[in-house]
Amino acid sequence: MQCGDELLAERAELGYTYCTKDECQARHHRGLVVTTVGTNKGADTVIVADPEEVRRRGEAGEFTRKDTGLGLDYRPVRPAGAPRTPAKPMPPRRPVARRSWTDGQERLVRLYHDMGLSPQRIVQRARENTPHLSITEQLVIRILSAPRRPGR
Repeated sequence: MQCGDELLAERAELGYTYCTKDECQARHHRGLVVTTVGTNKGADTVIVADPEEVRRRGEAGEFTRKDTGLGLDYRPVRPAGAPRTPAKPMPPRRPVARRSWTDGQERLVRLYHDMGLSPQRIVQRARENTPHLSITEQLVIRILSAPRRPGR
């Protein structure tokens, strides 16, 4: 032994020639190394290998940036000084559909929905408690499918 301590019999049976002290472990370490290769806008690549293999793979360019885009000529080349072609105009936007229900109908439907009631149960409760609102299952589904108005 290099440090002067006695080597335990079970470590000798396993083939070790050094003890478990930090100095002996560091001197005789021959294990794999975990190396992390950082990438831009992507997850890091973790490599478990001996340092020599990591060095060889790095020198071979395995960890360099790969251009996985469309290539250098994915845009048509425009001669210098050539005028730019104007972009195609966007089609006009369709007007937003108006809501076909009243604020009272929406408040009641959203209240019952927040209580956990299904559309069928919402219609049933509304018919019992507020028949003048004329709430139907189709109306409930349209209200619940629409985004909530700000502040409600």
